[in-house]
Amino acid sequence: MSGFRDERLAVLKAKIATLEAGGRADSESLPFGDPRIDSCFLGDGLPLGCWHEFGAEGMEAETAACPAAFAALVAAPLARRGEAVWILRRDDLFAPGLVGLGFPAERLIQVCARDEDEALAVAEDALATPGVAAVFAEVEAVSLTAGRRLQLACEKRGATGFVIRRRPYGGKARGATGSAAASR
Repeated sequence: MSGFRDERLAVLKAKIATLEAGGRADSESLPFGDPRIDSCFLGDGLPLGCWHEFGAEGMEAETAACPAAFAALVAAPLARRGEAVWILRRDDLFAPGLVGLGFPAERLIQVCARDEDEALAVAEDALATPGVAAVFAEVEAVSLTAGRRLQLACEKRGATGFVIRRRPYGGKARGATGSAAASR
């Protein structure tokens, strides 16, 4: 009788793990290569199939050069698997600079959005598109509702999203907000 109970318990644990992995039994992660960082994440690396938020302070929050470079470095292995869509509101992404970071520019699709709402809508559509491995969206903030929509789009096809918080030039910083991101 104990063996039957143990077997049912193991099946139940496997179902719970699948639910926690967004419906995928084998949740994949992207390791940073440093155990001190990788151990901070449940899967020993940045979880894939969800979205992550990168940001900065001061003038860097307006240019977003460092967060964009960091996101490109992290996502370079993903971009080799499929297309990478980069949604921006200012046409100032320097693709040759991404190549210098090891990012495959031949996989890059750039989209200029007219406002924040359009940028988030394009990101949601891109995340749910077959063949897209990574999506970058430069926006100022993501509401909890928009964040949940991004997460559902990630889960639909397994793509990974990177939100790069970028404030308009001269704009006032918004206060801290909640987030549905897997990591910030």
